[in-house]
Amino acid sequence: MGEVSLLTVVIAVVIGVVIWRASLGLIRMMSNAPPETDPTDIVAVDQDYRCSVCGAEVTMRAVNVKEMGAPKHCREAMEPVYR
Repeated sequence: MGEVSLLTVVIAVVIGVVIWRASLGLIRMMSNAPPETDPTDIVAVDQDYRCSVCGAEVTMRAVNVKEMGAPKHCREAMEPVYR
């Protein structure tokens, strides 16, 4: 086995610390709780939506008045279905 230089050890430690810090940052970012919703902002609805990509359908029974846009599926906004 060859000799391990001090520079190689320092570089390995620096890379390890960078990976460790980035991992902790990602874990902290994902561990934040979602924002709380005020119950008075929820209203009853009865609206059907269909995904234009795959054809999946969903019926919305309640919606947040602050975010009244169509739900997304297949990364596209679903289209309202009127029956």
